[in-house]
Amino acid sequence: MYIIFGCGATGNAVIDALNKAGKDILIIDKDESALSSWKEKGLNVMVSDIETFDLDSQHCKSTSVFVILTGDSKGNLSLAMKIKEKMPDNFVLVKASSQGETEALESSGVDMILQAGNVLAKEILSAFETAEMEHSASTLVNIIKESDDREVAIFLQDNPDPDAIASGLTLKRICQFCDIESSIYYGGTISHQKNRALVNLLDIDLINIKTREEVMKTVRSAGKIALIEASIPSKNNILSIEVTPNLIFDHHQIDISSVKGDFVDIQPEIGATATMMTKYIRQLNIKPDVSLATALLYGIRTDTKEFTRNTTPDDFEAASYLSPLVDTTVMSQLEFPPMRLETLDIIGRAIKNKRIRGSYLVSFVEFITDRDALPQAAEMMLQLEGVYTVLVFGINDDKVQLSARSRDTRINLGLILQSAFGELNSGGHATMAAGSINLGILSDANDRASLLKVTSDAIRKKFFSAVGAEFEQEAIPSDGDHQLHSK
Repeated sequence: MYIIFGCGATGNAVIDALNKAGKDILIIDKDESALSSWKEKGLNVMVSDIETFDLDSQHCKSTSVFVILTGDSKGNLSLAMKIKEKMPDNFVLVKASSQGETEALESSGVDMILQAGNVLAKEILSAFETAEMEHSASTLVNIIKESDDREVAIFLQDNPDPDAIASGLTLKRICQFCDIESSIYYGGTISHQKNRALVNLLDIDLINIKTREEVMKTVRSAGKIALIEASIPSKNNILSIEVTPNLIFDHHQIDISSVKGDFVDIQPEIGATATMMTKYIRQLNIKPDVSLATALLYGIRTDTKEFTRNTTPDDFEAASYLSPLVDTTVMSQLEFPPMRLETLDIIGRAIKNKRIRGSYLVSFVEFITDRDALPQAAEMMLQLEGVYTVLVFGINDDKVQLSARSRDTRINLGLILQSAFGELNSGGHATMAAGSINLGILSDANDRASLLKVTSDAIRKKFFSAVGAEFEQEAIPSDGDHQLHSK
């Protein structure tokens, strides 16, 4: 969080820049009327005099940057000195209107001084981002080094994609930089042809872990636990719900109040977690080798769909940095890996079993072993004329797996899936989302025809209801009506 003191011309410019950048802000001014316009825009405001502001408040505990921009020069200096004395590691920026004020502030140890009118708001924002990145990278290194020579256990999302794999490799490289051993673990499977190609071509060492006993044994022996491309234990990852990770990196939408960890970096506005991890190694002056650079760039390209989905300037900047370092031969091989027969079969079932209501398409592909075929089927269905939102789902072991895609700018797909199936069962971005639901909560059916019927109706009804589309009940099929693919 950023705490801003003062709503004058400079303060308002800074607040506007931070707000447009999506930052969490608390605005403080002694004049309630000066805060009214920001309050109407939904920003957090507080009426308080800077001399009486409580630095022991809960707001300060979650703040790393203080910006003091009031017209009270003596008050500004006094507050800056109090903050630096109480929280010396926090970034403090103060406005000065004269050389005398500047000299007094310099002696107080503030991090940045603004000569009134000399610095543009976007330059201030850039300074904040730089300070924030320095602080985050330093904190990350310190936590890793606290592992007491025991390994850092890095857990990826279940069925990890290139973004998750590359991000895990980057954290492993940062651990190496800290002289700490680490291993990368994942639940589920790596079945998508592009994911398998990445692991095989770059000879990536990942440990598949399946049981609760294995997970807890690993957790107990590790010095620190990291969770990547997921943020809540047991939600799309093999960690048990009672485990609290030390490190969390993700770029998916989540209620941040539900996330628990010592170091949490979740940036849903960024296109790929690999972009975030690239910023960390650059800040730490760690040059990636060819394999890591290739994995990172491929992770960014796949999660942003070649920079056409959820892409930010940070994603482009990371890609620009990585591009000269990659293995172009491997990158070319990753573009067109061989497709498994089951993947083609699932795509065929998605076409056959599609149900369309307006611009919404839902397709149930029945029993599957290749969960990674679902997003490929969803991407293909999205190309149909008149279709703007797609949900493809299938039964894998004891779960219903969901994959959704949208090109409808009016909806947020991640929020729709959470509304339909619950926050713990689904999540994602505005244009792409996924979920995993325990089959037991849907049906006690003891024959496959009934199981397929109940599952299909329940998922389709919940989804169509969430988007406001019509749902039509259909007759229970006979066994002969389905080509079941139970493996």
